[in-house]
Amino acid sequence: MAYDYYSGGAETMTTVALNRAAFSRYLLLPRMLRDVSRVDTSHELFGIRSSMPVWVAPMAMHGLADPVGREVATCRAAAACGVPFTFSTVATSSLEEIEGTGNANRIFQLYVIRNRDVVRRWVTEAEARGFRALMVTVDAQRLGNREADARNKFKLPPGLALRNLEYLSSGSTAQARDAADGSGLMALFASEVDDSLTWEFIPWLRSITRLPIIVKLAVQYGVDGIVVSNHGGRQLDFAPDGLAVLPGVVAAVAGRVPVLVDGGVRRGTDVLKALALGASGVLLGRPVLYGLALGGQAGVERVLRLLRNEIELAMALAGCVSLKDVGLHLLLPVPGSGVGLSCSALPPSRL
Repeated sequence: MAYDYYSGGAETMTTVALNRAAFSRYLLLPRMLRDVSRVDTSHELFGIRSSMPVWVAPMAMHGLADPVGREVATCRAAAACGVPFTFSTVATSSLEEIEGTGNANRIFQLYVIRNRDVVRRWVTEAEARGFRALMVTVDAQRLGNREADARNKFKLPPGLALRNLEYLSSGSTAQARDAADGSGLMALFASEVDDSLTWEFIPWLRSITRLPIIVKLAVQYGVDGIVVSNHGGRQLDFAPDGLAVLPGVVAAVAGRVPVLVDGGVRRGTDVLKALALGASGVLLGRPVLYGLALGGQAGVERVLRLLRNEIELAMALAGCVSLKDVGLHLLLPVPGSGVGLSCSALPPSRL
């Protein structure tokens, strides 16, 4: 049941497959005779430093993978690897527990519910507990049709609770924990998530916090960053993959705010391709949860270190000494893929 929840997507899972296949549309063109004896993968956005251009993506209920360590183990692993950690509203750990992990680079992912007093309380507590930014999810006003969860009659196993939802009524929390017919999470969101949410929410959020706001036309509403995402293929089936729309988003933003992307990232070369298409950084999701399930904190650390090593090697082999050297010049569309790289607004070669 847990694997189906983590790996699954909406309906036919076409978008899940597109996310992974997207990276195969591009080849890499290496530059030769470059001194790559020292390759720098370090990265910074919003004053948040990272050992590589990767953040741990917001993902619900880590306790399904590791009932003991939960999000705390993931956050500690991210800290050990110098990687920012994004903490989901729908977590099996509390904001207080995450504060105690020692990871200074924490981002709070916000689902917007109708009760603005609860939203304000989440935001205020996150800011008070040292979270560095807010990432607002705007593609889940209703949950996608995740058929595997329905077949499995998904519900939270005994001993786990959605800790951040304790601010809601006890009945709603119990609904999320104990629903016997289908996913308690879906039932909770159906009744609590604000499906009337519009862009007018952003100015209100801006008025109650000093934290950077990242939205998962955004710039005109004062957000500080954008995530190009299809929710891992878990919301609207047949939505395009992130790489397909990334160049257009980057061109429209025109450098005014950073643009991150997620979906389908598995290798260091995937990260390199996303950066070459103009992404400011990448969010890593499912592989982190798989590492957590197999090895707890140590498993997550191994996943992150493997990815960083792959990024460093891919950069060296491509002739890139630092992330500033990564640009569109590195990419060659696979013949017949239908991809064009003619957008003049994309980052030019810096070599």
